[in-house]
Amino acid sequence: MRAWWSGVAVLVAAAAVPAWSQLSSPKSISMLNGDGGWTQAVFVCDSTDRDRVLVLSAPDAQRSATLTSLSKPGLVRHQVAVRVGVGDPGMGQVYYPLTNAAGRAVGNVHAINPGMVEPGATTPTVTSVTYGRDTTSCRFAPQTRVLGVTAKRSIQLTRSERDGFVYRSYNHDTDLPAIEQPWGGRDTRASLTITGGRLVEERGGRRIYQFANGGYVYRVLVSVDPAKGGGGVQVWRDGRMLLAEPFVAYTAAS
Repeated sequence: MRAWWSGVAVLVAAAAVPAWSQLSSPKSISMLNGDGGWTQAVFVCDSTDRDRVLVLSAPDAQRSATLTSLSKPGLVRHQVAVRVGVGDPGMGQVYYPLTNAAGRAVGNVHAINPGMVEPGATTPTVTSVTYGRDTTSCRFAPQTRVLGVTAKRSIQLTRSERDGFVYRSYNHDTDLPAIEQPWGGRDTRASLTITGGRLVEERGGRRIYQFANGGYVYRVLVSVDPAKGGGGVQVWRDGRMLLAEPFVAYTAAS
């Protein structure tokens, strides 16, 4: 993976709280697992056209934060200190400028105004992150319930009136072509799609979604409690667990 921000500290003017309104979402929680355990994040960008996942940590009072890059597969991480400036809205879109330590513009974070997304935005509407000449497109779909990444794959759960909960997995070692999504979404062809899923448990901030597929049972576990992050995907057959992969980062609708 290219360490495209190697050695660079990104600094942007501090802004009032409303300036972050399109980067995070009051309808969801984003989390990152590190050496110190789970910490809250502003958004998780699972790239559809690069071998990386980008995670922006929750900013402090001075709007200082950490931008983490997780390479695919394996999720080896690179980190840099960042600040993000005031959003520049226009025609339903918002661009948050990035500058370097000298105040020179070096990129931006692009988001869609949630009010423009139908039938609803349940997770942050960040669709790309640009640094220099390199733009990372972010996986996004309306009515997302979970977007999580393991060392081997990305997992996305969405909700539709016709299909109930829909499970899609995207293997990191596979070249998956881009496809169109409605309402400004970004996506690739899935490695596996399962429809008709159910929310089978919701207790103490912990949720379990379950999907049946050819004799196998897929379970996606996720916590929406900011004090107790965690989640992952499991595959079962005949009451025996065949696979278990924990999330390293995820976003979940709350």
